[in-house]
Amino acid sequence: MKKYMAPLLCALMILVSCTTLPALAAEQHYPVSVEEYTYGPLDELRINKVYQLSLSDDPSGIPTGDFDRNGRHYYLLDMVRKDELGVDTQPHTETITMDSDTGDLAEVLKRLDAQMEVTTEDGHTGTLVLDHTSVKVEVKGYKTSSRSLSATRTYPSLSDADLSLIPTTITDGGKTLTLADVQWVSTPI
Repeated sequence: MKKYMAPLLCALMILVSCTTLPALAAEQHYPVSVEEYTYGPLDELRINKVYQLSLSDDPSGIPTGDFDRNGRHYYLLDMVRKDELGVDTQPHTETITMDSDTGDLAEVLKRLDAQMEVTTEDGHTGTLVLDHTSVKVEVKGYKTSSRSLSATRTYPSLSDADLSLIPTTITDGGKTLTLADVQWVSTPI
């Protein structure tokens, strides 16, 4: 009986995943799960270790040497690599600046594309979605203009050429104008 139990088999199955996870250590990698189980008719004790590495990680950092655990000696039985396709995400922001003839945010949002295809300098491609809460409308510059306004009023049938009979301010087209000049014209009776 001792003859069959002396050599204990150890299975070290390593699944290398090609998902984007940060490297756990610069030189040596550590398992993300360790499972102890028995195998075969003699209930041989085995250990299954799973490692997840990114595409940039070097698999030579996975320990493959013999080790002792709980008074038993384990050695590498086999190593299995399993590539898993995943999505490598990279946050990216684009700033768009455009001139507009309106300062109304609702009108500016109508002019912007809701989605935009993009390829970054480091090779990532994808679709950017407009974050409407980040849109800002700013005045590009101010312009001053001036023009002269005038209005003429005729007041016939004044009893006398008295300025107190003529209003000093009038409203014309929503603008308030102040009396600047009076020209008296006599009309034949």
